[in-house]
Amino acid sequence: MLPQNGGVPNFSMKLKGPILMLLILVFVTGMLLTLSFYINGDEGVVASENRTKLSFIITLLLSFFILLSGTGRWWFPHLWKHNKNSQHKHRERLKQRQRSENNQSRRHHNHRHSHRR
Repeated sequence: MLPQNGGVPNFSMKLKGPILMLLILVFVTGMLLTLSFYINGDEGVVASENRTKLSFIITLLLSFFILLSGTGRWWFPHLWKHNKNSQHKHRERLKQRQRSENNQSRRHHNHRHSHRR
């Protein structure tokens, strides 16, 4: 994701390893916990049913937010495009501007010193 050749960062279209591992860990752990609440819960007891539902909802929400944070760059399609030609033109304009500024400062510097003879 570091800029390449001084350009725009390169966004990969896959989930990063740590985010993918966190997503799998949260989802599997949450589902196992929900399954445990469902199997060991007393049938007909409202508190047990609510605990199971709450565990399931929290697992889904956490998984969704982790997935959303891992795929956040996909929601900005303008970051996908890598128009090398326009970047090349932009870099050339910057280089040309810097060269002209350097030449002007040299001329100005030489002009000041030429009067001191």
